[in-house]
Amino acid sequence: MTMKHEVVFFLFACSCTFWNASAWGSKAIPKDPIRNVATSGIEGSRTVVTRSAFLQGVLLGSIAAPSMVVAFDGGVGGLGKTKPETGVELFEASSTPIQNEKGIVSAEIKSVNGKPLRIEFQTPWPLLPTTSGLEARDLRSSESAFVQVTPEISNWQSPKVFKQLLMDSVLASQGKFGAYGTPVDIKVKPLPADDRKDTFSVTFTSYTPAMRESERQLWIKPIVADSTLILLIVGTTKTRFPSQEKSFGKILDTFLAVPAPESKLRAR
Repeated sequence: MTMKHEVVFFLFACSCTFWNASAWGSKAIPKDPIRNVATSGIEGSRTVVTRSAFLQGVLLGSIAAPSMVVAFDGGVGGLGKTKPETGVELFEASSTPIQNEKGIVSAEIKSVNGKPLRIEFQTPWPLLPTTSGLEARDLRSSESAFVQVTPEISNWQSPKVFKQLLMDSVLASQGKFGAYGTPVDIKVKPLPADDRKDTFSVTFTSYTPAMRESERQLWIKPIVADSTLILLIVGTTKTRFPSQEKSFGKILDTFLAVPAPESKLRAR
């Protein structure tokens, strides 16, 4: 039963209770001394429930209802996290990422060792106004570019290892594409070195909030800095991807992730 149905049922039940009670007029309604509810009247054999008993029933129903909802990977009842966990933590809580008039996004984030890392990439889309994530998105379609941060792992260049890394982060229930169910048909392969060195092409099928399948394709460029693996991820739906390859390539070419110098002011 949806919330809308519950509200309609509540209003209907209240109106029925009021109508039944008013039908008795000023005549007192006998009560069951044990159950503390009104007994059936002779006229029309109508059963009238007291307000307290009715509210108790509604309360018990609302408590029991969630247990009937079938949960699945990605969020209880299909409601995943409102914001994905990207691993991005700004170096200073008071600072915010910026994007200049040329579309260059820049920010200082923390490495896994707590050191500052300078992140930059250029995108034609606006930076989303979040407090910690680094994501730019085309608000008219499904194209986006965002940063994912994970600890560096050995042999991450292997497609098999990189696939598992994605399943534990980007494609996990707390990640960008796993909030509404575990993605399936995941395929990871490196792009030809002549085209883009250390860049992976990833295809998979994810799920929308309405549990519809959505085939997606990503290009991911990893950079290692201070034992931290920083991923710039660009992508869209699989059908739109071929027409956006050129734009995605330009974005990846601007990606920069390097240790930032620690100033004396920061040290204080």
